[in-house]
Amino acid sequence: MMPFLLAEHANIEKPLPLYVFCVGSHEQKEIDRRQNGYPAHQLFLTRRGKGTFRFDDGREFTLTRRMAFLLPAHSGHHYRPDESEDVWDLGFVAFQGGAADALMAQLGDLALNAVEAPNFDQLWHQLEAIWHVINQGSEQAYEASRRMYDMLLTFMEGQHPVSRTSKKVYPADQPNPALQSAVRLIHDHYDERLLLSNVARAAGYSVQHFHRLFVANYGVTPQQYILQLRMRRSLQLFEDYPGITVDRVAEKLGMDTSYFIRMFKRTYGITPKQHAKNGAN
Repeated sequence: MMPFLLAEHANIEKPLPLYVFCVGSHEQKEIDRRQNGYPAHQLFLTRRGKGTFRFDDGREFTLTRRMAFLLPAHSGHHYRPDESEDVWDLGFVAFQGGAADALMAQLGDLALNAVEAPNFDQLWHQLEAIWHVINQGSEQAYEASRRMYDMLLTFMEGQHPVSRTSKKVYPADQPNPALQSAVRLIHDHYDERLLLSNVARAAGYSVQHFHRLFVANYGVTPQQYILQLRMRRSLQLFEDYPGITVDRVAEKLGMDTSYFIRMFKRTYGITPKQHAKNGAN
């Protein structure tokens, strides 16, 4: 079991587009009705036993062994273990941040839907890893953010597998340390004009080999990963600094304004100005 941990970020969550709110696992008991839901989005994993989530509109979802359930924030609910089972061993991780809502929108119909998790062991391993990172204290908030994003990608991948032409060089529970260093470099310098050649060189690979390894391990190209990171950060900037100009946001992301506007609209379906205006209303 992993006792409930409430993440303490020492206010570092502000610059993070995605951060862990709490994490743990235990023998789940009945939770009384939460009329206003939980303040953060949650991903649940059932390792053993069975339990049911019930919602105010009458919907019910039963989770059995090796199933997952993605619960949006502020969804009124209550849940309880099945009396026919000895124990409901339930793992959970809650997340927030400027990118959290965008990620939930991307996950689409996977939310509020009990699903089989074909990659359950990998998800549980990632849950344990997040717990251990959070247990080390607020100085690990950035690492917890990276791991939370990877876990959500793993969950999505399990539900929407894609065919790949190459195999992973490192299994999921033994990640390539060079790639991890490259991802840390990207997260530390995403607001600069990153060159793929420099990132590849820092990881110790040629550009072509680094590109192949990155796609095999993360499911997207390095350029797509950087763009996704920048887009999530742009949402956080608009939220944290009401009235900030589009030019200023683009500058903070290390992007040309015209390119930023084009990529923002491609990602979210509206222009940055429209998003800022909607947020102000």
